[in-house]
Amino acid sequence: MTKIATFIVKGFLFFFAITLLEAFYNPVQTLHATEIGKDAALIAFASYRDGNFEIYVMNIDGSEQIRLTNNSSTDGAPAWSPDGKRIAFHSTRDGNLEIYSMNSDGSRQIRLTNSSAEDMKPTWSPDGSWIAFHSYRDGNYEIYLMKTDGSAQTRLTNNSVDDFWPTSSPNGKQIAFGVLMGDGNAEIYVMNADGSMRTRLTNNSAVDSAPSRRP
Repeated sequence: MTKIATFIVKGFLFFFAITLLEAFYNPVQTLHATEIGKDAALIAFASYRDGNFEIYVMNIDGSEQIRLTNNSSTDGAPAWSPDGKRIAFHSTRDGNLEIYSMNSDGSRQIRLTNSSAEDMKPTWSPDGSWIAFHSYRDGNYEIYLMKTDGSAQTRLTNNSVDDFWPTSSPNGKQIAFGVLMGDGNAEIYVMNADGSMRTRLTNNSAVDSAPSRRP
């Protein structure tokens, strides 16, 4: 197999795996204290138990599993707002993957992005003022930032490789993310919240992806 063919195959397999993880399985998210059912910490997760992926919440002991979304499309990648009142997620309900948010009880579901390409994997800033996500609207995956109402969508990365899976630092000053390198491998990078000072953190022949910040 030629080097070009190997790169194409590795890239396809990598993003196939990423798509499964993000758009569908992405099983659990952060713990937060909310007031749904009773005053207890909840886990948001995506489940295929209804014949398609929907978003559920449950208590940390697995009790009181409650379905929050209900449609024939895929809803996944739930992400809690820092105050536990809202959940951002992505959904194919309008034809392709877009970013939405809803109250922690499933009410007031609002579409935040509207593009012909995929917008995926939302994550909140620690102060709850903005949401980062990755999008294919530019012909490859890039990291974007927007206000929590969907306004002021700003592109943070701009290069020929794919940038994906953003997560904010606890102080909100930096964003860690994955990058699919030119050789088909993936590495972890970090940048300032405005997209400046892009720095590579990992460097090896295996895939490094899906960074997650410690609260």
